[in-house]
Amino acid sequence: MNNKYLAYIALLAGWICFCYWLYAERIAPRIHSHQEKSWPEVVEDLPYPLAYKWMSDIPYAGIDFGSLKESFHDLDSTDEIVLIHGYYFRDEANDINSLHRLGRNRINHALSYLDIDRKRLVSEVSVHEITADVRSNPFEAVRFERISMADLLHTEGDTIELCFPFADSLVLPQLSQDRLIEWTQGATVKNANMLHIVGTADGSGIAESSDMAMDRAIRIKEIIMNNGWKEEQLQLSTGQRNHPLTLRNRCVLVYFE
Repeated sequence: MNNKYLAYIALLAGWICFCYWLYAERIAPRIHSHQEKSWPEVVEDLPYPLAYKWMSDIPYAGIDFGSLKESFHDLDSTDEIVLIHGYYFRDEANDINSLHRLGRNRINHALSYLDIDRKRLVSEVSVHEITADVRSNPFEAVRFERISMADLLHTEGDTIELCFPFADSLVLPQLSQDRLIEWTQGATVKNANMLHIVGTADGSGIAESSDMAMDRAIRIKEIIMNNGWKEEQLQLSTGQRNHPLTLRNRCVLVYFE
């Protein structure tokens, strides 16, 4: 009788071990796979939503990551875009290309955990000055900023104005490019034969050169030409602006006759 009870207990223990293994190795990973993909590794008491370790592009989630993730849920219902700033420190790599790639990878890995429409974001990578013991402690290397499309794009009748989010950069959000294309299609319908493209340089503070204004105009020209306009239909010029909102000084004005 005792042998029967021992055999039963051994069989029951084996069954429990098998069930535990099945749950841990097969069932649990499937149940939690979505959560694991949507959250980076969590570090307790980390004061940033996302942070990185020295020379690494793998993000860690801090106490405010959940709030950051939720803050983008309403983005598609607004007329806003997200500016993303990625940073690196000069000593994290041996050459500028590796440093820039590190900053870019930090942005891309952060975005893999956030539900942001790619048409509604634009990013830049730049150097960050050391202000703490970043070699030993996780640090913030990606920051997010939401701005209204009204600050970047203005249309009125036969005129459209597009502003560039970052200084010294020709990057435009895809949403701005799409609306420029829609506007040029409307100009075609109105039988416009010539488009005037005026690039502006920031004249406030340390003034930008006219070369930057021309580069902005050329960037817009390329977008327009890629959508059916001929070079002889586009006339380029430059100017300078001193608007109190610095962003409004980094623009291109396009109008037709």
